[in-house]
Amino acid sequence: MLHYEVMENENSSEWIMLLHGLGGSSSIWYKQIPELAKHYNLILPDFYGHGKSREVLPIYTFQGVADEMIKVLDELNLPRVHLIGISMGSGVGCFMGVYHADRIKSMILGGATVGMDTRTTALLHAGNVLKYFMPYMWIYRFFAWIMMPRKNHCRSRQIFVREAHKLGGTEFRKWYRLLKQFPLYQLEFERQTLLDIPKLFIMGNQDHLFLKQIVNWTHRDHNANLHIIENAGHLCNIEKPDEFNRVCLQYLQDYEVNRASGKEISGKDEKEDGDSSSIQPKKFAAGG
Repeated sequence: MLHYEVMENENSSEWIMLLHGLGGSSSIWYKQIPELAKHYNLILPDFYGHGKSREVLPIYTFQGVADEMIKVLDELNLPRVHLIGISMGSGVGCFMGVYHADRIKSMILGGATVGMDTRTTALLHAGNVLKYFMPYMWIYRFFAWIMMPRKNHCRSRQIFVREAHKLGGTEFRKWYRLLKQFPLYQLEFERQTLLDIPKLFIMGNQDHLFLKQIVNWTHRDHNANLHIIENAGHLCNIEKPDEFNRVCLQYLQDYEVNRASGKEISGKDEKEDGDSSSIQPKKFAAGG
């Protein structure tokens, strides 16, 4: 079974599972854990081949990875949890919503990679060709620069690349093959089981590869809200952790309040005290 860590909060009965991105590990949440742990119980898994999960599988599928996350919940005897995912972890969270919606209370998806346009599809195909001629870390650095090209993304790029060293070439290629199949599975995200789950997307306004797809998602999903962080790129949880944490906690608190009152969770209809960074419903989503 994959490796995971648990951080318990004796004052809370609510649990959050945090899902990291490709090549990373649960350590990517180092700027979220201290704040979230004050209010919630946390589950921090490492995907197969990542972090401290030394066990690997011969082949990876989206449903298989989602199933493994559910096995963790079963082992902990947890019927339902909140999910927070970053980058590829957001995609894993969505596939959990497709196949195991009854185990999820709400989803917060940061730097979400749950849709691909012609640019991202072409990038995946380019990487598929390059992997036969270049060391995998060269390809990974290339992707890091393409995804996070600005000076203020430097720290995110460094962490992105540093963590990938631990993955290794063989595992990278197996996970890459899975990602390359993603366009074939996008229709799965039209399933009502996923669309019925309350969800919040948190995106950097400089996430040039994925922001547009998320704006489009929120137009068709009445349970989806979008918060855009200014001057942040793909790994917005690292670049703007204070805002990311504040928005996460506010959303989760609103979920509990609305659940207690029997209402559906929704975005806020207007900005609070003129604060342009407050959570906004989908109709006010604006890219940068």
